[in-house]
Amino acid sequence: MVFSLTTERLVLEDMTGQDLAAMQLLARDPRVMKYVLIWLENEGQVAGYVQHAIDESQRVDRRDYVLAVRIPVTGDFAGFVMFEIDPEPGGTAEAGYILLPDYWKNGYASEILRALLAFGFETLSLHRVYGKCDEKNLASAHVLEKCGLTYEGTLREHVWLRDHWRSTRYYGMLADEYLPGQ
Repeated sequence: MVFSLTTERLVLEDMTGQDLAAMQLLARDPRVMKYVLIWLENEGQVAGYVQHAIDESQRVDRRDYVLAVRIPVTGDFAGFVMFEIDPEPGGTAEAGYILLPDYWKNGYASEILRALLAFGFETLSLHRVYGKCDEKNLASAHVLEKCGLTYEGTLREHVWLRDHWRSTRYYGMLADEYLPGQ
């Protein structure tokens, strides 16, 4: 059974092998990968990530939701999201989103994050959901703040990724701070 979340304009659903080509296109785009804090450096890593998404979608004790973002009318692949649940019951999950440039600056990231927050708090009854972004990715920081997550701090130059040391801004929301439909 395919897992999916539906927003006003998008469908977030389990990835399939058919998404590999679109994921490789995304990973080759330097505009997309400029701030991405995961390793999708080559076709092998991208294929491994897509396979991880497929494998996780079949687990009974699923903890990772790596979902394709699709435009319902056309079925076009617009990007992907991650919702990774920590192993502690009722605990914490990380939410993330990566979109192709054609889908930037139209509110899709906020729409996605709101759907992930609703899933985490309303469906899974989590205590905390957090997101992170490269400290230079001001657009993503804006989305996290716009959706009500609180800035919690910056982990400075903690990871070498592609071309320099990266610093990461962390944002979080607790269950008692979540407002449905926010």
